Amino acid sequence: MLDGFGRRVVSLMVVFLVLAGSFVARLAWLQLLHGRELAAIAARYHSRTVYYRWGHGSEGRGAILDRKLRPFTEAKLQPGVAVFASVGEKYPDFEVYLELLSRHSGFSPEEIILRSEQSLPLPLSVPLPSAAELPHWIVPVAGEWDREGNFRRYSYGSLACHVLGIIQPPFSGEEPPGKLVGRLGIEKKYDSHLRSQRPGVLAMVDARDRLIGGLGYRSIIEPGKQPNIVLTLDIEIQQLVEEIFDKYIEAGRVPPWGALVVMDPNNGDILAMASRPVIQGSSHQYNRAARKSNIVDMQPLASMVKVVTTAAALEKDPQLVNARFTCSGTLKLGGNVFECAHGPHGEQDLSAALANSCNLYFAQLAQEVGGKELLAMAMAMGLGTKPGIELPAEEVGAGSVPAPEDLATAAGLANHFAMGGNKLEVTPLQTAVMLSSIANGGWWVEPRLVLAVNQDLTKKVRPPGVKEEKIMSAATADRVTQLMRNAVVEGQTGYFDHNLYPAAAAALAAKTGTSDPLPPMGYHLRWYGGFFPWRNPKYVVVYMAEVPDRGRAVERGSIVAEIVQGLADLKGE
Repeated sequence: MLDGFGRRVVSLMVVFLVLAGSFVARLAWLQLLHGRELAAIAARYHSRTVYYRWGHGSEGRGAILDRKLRPFTEAKLQPGVAVFASVGEKYPDFEVYLELLSRHSGFSPEEIILRSEQSLPLPLSVPLPSAAELPHWIVPVAGEWDREGNFRRYSYGSLACHVLGIIQPPFSGEEPPGKLVGRLGIEKKYDSHLRSQRPGVLAMVDARDRLIGGLGYRSIIEPGKQPNIVLTLDIEIQQLVEEIFDKYIEAGRVPPWGALVVMDPNNGDILAMASRPVIQGSSHQYNRAARKSNIVDMQPLASMVKVVTTAAALEKDPQLVNARFTCSGTLKLGGNVFECAHGPHGEQDLSAALANSCNLYFAQLAQEVGGKELLAMAMAMGLGTKPGIELPAEEVGAGSVPAPEDLATAAGLANHFAMGGNKLEVTPLQTAVMLSSIANGGWWVEPRLVLAVNQDLTKKVRPPGVKEEKIMSAATADRVTQLMRNAVVEGQTGYFDHNLYPAAAAALAAKTGTSDPLPPMGYHLRWYGGFFPWRNPKYVVVYMAEVPDRGRAVERGSIVAEIVQGLADLKGE
């Protein structure tokens, strides 16, 4: 029997065990259900992070790379250090190391301490000696900031600016606060991916914000895990295209408004795209008039439509290649009078008519083919359909094709499929797709701009976009190719000095186009599109210019021929 004292001891032991059990149960509950959350809170209050690709409130972004993993957007990495220190630190040789950093960075010791307290990296103007042994509170890093901590973005200035886009600080009240936001192009399309991670160094600190020796630090992002975007563009080809483009504009040989596209016709990979005027992608202020890229802006196809009409005619009846019609300079169709800008040409066959870009021949040929077949071929070649290119949807034009009722009359057929009327609108990119179906033997290709969303290429966006069914026979595509080649050799599509550009003279197949005045500004379009080398095409090149005066000379053939010559020299063709 327990006496009164024993019973009290037992009672106290029971109470103690109950309390201890409750405490253990509470700890287990917290650990099992909220362990990660509490650990994160503890780490947040006892750690400090220096983002070394970051400055002035903007976070580092993933790089945008070309097809060979060469960066469009990462400037050369600057040496630097992350300093985990504050005023009053008692680290050994504290002042000695501050003076060392001051000599190599150009910042005063006070400025270095201030940057440390603000968790800003310290860029070094002179690298530290390789033999220098740094204390644990100085961590070597490499970043993309300048002396003021401003984030540097574009390695090649305005190169491919309409493709890459632009980044800006967020507007008032916009999420995410304090981070750069993609406004156009790839920067906008993949904004969340490009800013998904911020490279930096994380270190554990005590309650007084001092680095805890022995615990060290760790990199936040593992090598090879950067949120990068890999494009199909080739930097060398992009530079070639833009250098020639700007040279012609500066010399007054072409107007300052236009676009150039270079594409692989066999898989749809876009190798270069350029639009003028340019935008400055890293500037907070930019020319809003230049936001609309001419690459994907919709414009009448003009006489480039003769390629579609030729393909539709030969696909319907290969013997139409021998069809002969007379161009007398004017043609009356249903009360409408059509003129030939280059005529009269007299009687001619299809080869001569394409070489002469004869409106009246194609007006008569369109009647033979029929509106249903012409419209079907135009749509099969990608006209009237928004390309599946990896840019923001609002930046990509779908173009337009005439409705069947627009083609119900002879005049409607002539207007749209001999002269490329205003209801047949395309973008330069769609024109490149259209020509690709001729160059690759009759297959439709979907243009592709993004290869992968990780630098290691483990996450591909999509495979090359070649359809499984043909849109025309190989014989039709081959015959159209021969006719386009003849247009360069013997027709008005030459438009360049064959002696200056021997590669283009020897192997370019092409077609031109010139529009009537377009409202409201009354400017004209000049097209020049083709592929090279014509027997085994590797490149489609399309040039489009907006011209304020129809009488102004535009060296469209020369600019394409010089690009073709550059491609041949660059790739050893």
